[in-house]
Amino acid sequence: MKRSFIRVISALLLAVMLISAVACAETPEDPSADTTEPVEAGTNDPAETVIEETTAINAENLLGIRDLSGETLTFFSRIYNGPWGSDLFVEDMDGTVLNDAIYRRNTTLAEKYGIEFEEIESGNITFRDSVGNRISSGDTSYQVLYMGLADAAHAAQSGYLQDITEMENINLGAQWWTQSSNKAWSMGNRQYFATGAITTTDDRAIRTMYFNKDIIADLQLTTIYDLVYANEWVYEKFFEYVEAAKRDDGDGVATLSDVYGASAQVTFGFMMTMASGELLTQKDADDFPFLVATDNTRFIDVVTYLTDRIANNDGIYLGADQDIRDLFGNGQSLFWAEVLEHAQTMRQNYDLNFGIIPMPKYTSEQENYHQYTTGYCTTVICFPTTTKGTALDVATFMVEAMAIESVETVTPAYYDICLKGRYIDDPDSAGMLDIITTSVYSDYAEIYSWGGFKEAIQSAISAGVAVSSVIKANAPMTRKALQRSVEAFQKLP
Repeated sequence: MKRSFIRVISALLLAVMLISAVACAETPEDPSADTTEPVEAGTNDPAETVIEETTAINAENLLGIRDLSGETLTFFSRIYNGPWGSDLFVEDMDGTVLNDAIYRRNTTLAEKYGIEFEEIESGNITFRDSVGNRISSGDTSYQVLYMGLADAAHAAQSGYLQDITEMENINLGAQWWTQSSNKAWSMGNRQYFATGAITTTDDRAIRTMYFNKDIIADLQLTTIYDLVYANEWVYEKFFEYVEAAKRDDGDGVATLSDVYGASAQVTFGFMMTMASGELLTQKDADDFPFLVATDNTRFIDVVTYLTDRIANNDGIYLGADQDIRDLFGNGQSLFWAEVLEHAQTMRQNYDLNFGIIPMPKYTSEQENYHQYTTGYCTTVICFPTTTKGTALDVATFMVEAMAIESVETVTPAYYDICLKGRYIDDPDSAGMLDIITTSVYSDYAEIYSWGGFKEAIQSAISAGVAVSSVIKANAPMTRKALQRSVEAFQKLP
């Protein structure tokens, strides 16, 4: 199925836009709270270039005007019945803030450049096989891919995607592209997919921590905000609070009727491990990943600490999405480890006094907080090898224009108005969000699931299995899988 977004001429548009500031979008949020200064548009030089403070950040100011009348830019996008689908286009204005910001961005660009936009629906959350088949057959019905991060990583390894760093129209060093993701996702000094202001999933997919303010008050515990400000929000304090908050309903059995210190998906052990800042992989001098966790004493100490405190802990409930959501939403869990997407879920669907905080540090000696994002949720922009010549020139120019135009439309609509202004209700959580969104990273070992190492670690933490046995069992196959990926990238033209 193909959705078309026709250019709209509008004197009336401005009046309707003013009305749209009354409500937030049904589709959550917005992008990158990236602190990197913008680089001059149209280059790939990562060195900083100062943009005059009085210069509005929009496509016309930074890219100029081109006449693309008669051109159509088509995206093949992840569109399915779920939260991580395309947020690039909307059908019309509906009076909600985020929806209308996306609409304004697209109609502004359509009118300014004379271009039309189309979007082909994937129908499924994962569609890399379809992408591979289309590209192999020379299909040119679309010029841009908007797909899940893990799908994009595998497509890149298979040689289906182009190196964005070689594209003259894309400036990956600019503030409208997420710099931490650029660093994490480069491979051999090439980069095949990116995220930033053009989309909202890079924020919505951040895994972080929610807490119940009323439980904190009832137990007369120091508020988490104060712990963060004092650099005392660490693993030890987290588990202390978990123990203080748990309540059995009287039957002595852990059920959904109890009150828990924390609830989370079964990935919780890995989420907490990543909060320590210990990645499973690092990059070598040639910008290729290699496995480091197996020889990292601090990583082993972190996993051992978590295993001792999470396995068989009756104060922590690990389970299905809906169960843990209801536990927290119904006031039966002090903490809830989840994606930032659910700030909207909690505000709209539950009567709950909650706050949002970063994941705890391992110890107070840890310099920064760390949140991670997964290959499953995050959706990224990439360009198939079938997009060439004029089509590639138009596609890259307009994608850059969309990213730039989002900085003063989509980004504030989600981040400032919806997330900070509607989904949370106190200035402290707003400050926490700035910490959270500027401390995000991902790991290729999780994105590719090399050797099942990530899954084995999180399962071992929940089950109480020693990390040494996991390393012994999984490290050899993980290294082999990783090396196969590296060799595949090295063979790409």
